[in-house]
Amino acid sequence: MAKQGKKEFTLTASGYEYDRDLAKLPVKVFPALQALIANQHDLIEISKIHAPEKSIFLEAHLAELIEVEETIAKEYAKHCAKKEELKKKRQDKEKIIKSMPQSDETNNLQFGYDERVKENEALLDEMAGRMSPGLPSARFAAGVKPPLKQEDRDVRRIAIGASIKALRALLGRELNEQELSIIESQVDSYL
Repeated sequence: MAKQGKKEFTLTASGYEYDRDLAKLPVKVFPALQALIANQHDLIEISKIHAPEKSIFLEAHLAELIEVEETIAKEYAKHCAKKEELKKKRQDKEKIIKSMPQSDETNNLQFGYDERVKENEALLDEMAGRMSPGLPSARFAAGVKPPLKQEDRDVRRIAIGASIKALRALLGRELNEQELSIIESQVDSYL
């Protein structure tokens, strides 16, 4: 069997036995804890009036309450000191930046940029160019395309192809030769 860790307990001023491991936990001073501390002060004052025979217990309880408040005050002072230190470091950094020569290149380099600031449209164009250099046919865009000799035949061919495809999708089957010839004649009559 494995040995279980032995919890160490010690006593507070009022005789309360507490766990040292739990005492190591950092606790935020949340609103309910603040209200609890304030209410404890009120309860101690009320108890002193109505139960003077319990004054020893109340004094010990008040001592623990004051210890809690002092601990919170110390931690708050540390928190404020850290905030002030961070604020001072930020101000020092701003002073250093302001004291440096102000040229576009040094501003870009001090913030880790290696290129000058560009317009949004230019940046978007460059980003699009890096991500997708274009379609394969875009490489040959500089070349002159040969003109189409029979444009009316191409329009006819496109219209016939579209009609066949639409009718095939509507009927859900392949068209026979007679239906294809009827579609060609109808397209020719509209053109």
